[in-house]
Amino acid sequence: MRADELQTLANVLDDAAVPRPTRRRLLQGAALGVASSAIAAPAALAHGGGGESPKTILSLLATAESFGVTFLTEAVRRAPGTPSAGLVDTLRAANTAEYDHVLVLEELGGVRFTTRFWIPEALFGGGGVALFESIETADTIELQGYLTGVTAFAGRCHERPARWLAEGCAVESEHRAIARFAQTALGGRQQISIDRSFAPWEIRTAAGMIAALESAGIGFGRRGAAPGAFFDFPGDPVANGTGLVNNGRRPDDVDTIG
Repeated sequence: MRADELQTLANVLDDAAVPRPTRRRLLQGAALGVASSAIAAPAALAHGGGGESPKTILSLLATAESFGVTFLTEAVRRAPGTPSAGLVDTLRAANTAEYDHVLVLEELGGVRFTTRFWIPEALFGGGGVALFESIETADTIELQGYLTGVTAFAGRCHERPARWLAEGCAVESEHRAIARFAQTALGGRQQISIDRSFAPWEIRTAAGMIAALESAGIGFGRRGAAPGAFFDFPGDPVANGTGLVNNGRRPDDVDTIG
């Protein structure tokens, strides 16, 4: 990881108010080269020139959201008998949202480069405060990938995908706030759940988003650095019982204002 990328990750962790021991562990791992680049994605996703194509952004977002579904599905399955048991419906609702995001990202043209993920055991945190710290960190990273997508589509005057990604970003921000609230409710840091006026956008590429997630030891199609296990994308959470039937499961198709 380059020095500028390491600084960006440090800024994101500061924005997420990650506890000092966790922050130190992630930054040490990244500095040692734990974080790999998104070069693991198929070369077909690459875009000639210096920037990322909309398809690349959509594909990396869809892959990141697929990790989210995989992680939350396992968190829900582990919830009984843990501190998160009382918040399991919140986890289930978030799981459905992540899955619905995957469907829309694919509808817009995204192609996931893997559906198999290495998840460090520490991210589950025994279903306690650390679980919601993991969720907060992941959502803080992922919402910045959405902002990259909004910017790419807005710059091309593609209103519908720009708005759809903005709607997804809004829900990711909700998840971040609820994860912060859950930490306090479970006896963790006493903090304000809604602590920002505007969302952070320090990770300016979708590849940087993937690299930041990898710095936490997550592996996209390959073993990550931290002790853990492989998990395959589990599919529709509502169908397998780890999701709720949310409202607003699709963005509006209306293209005009007024």
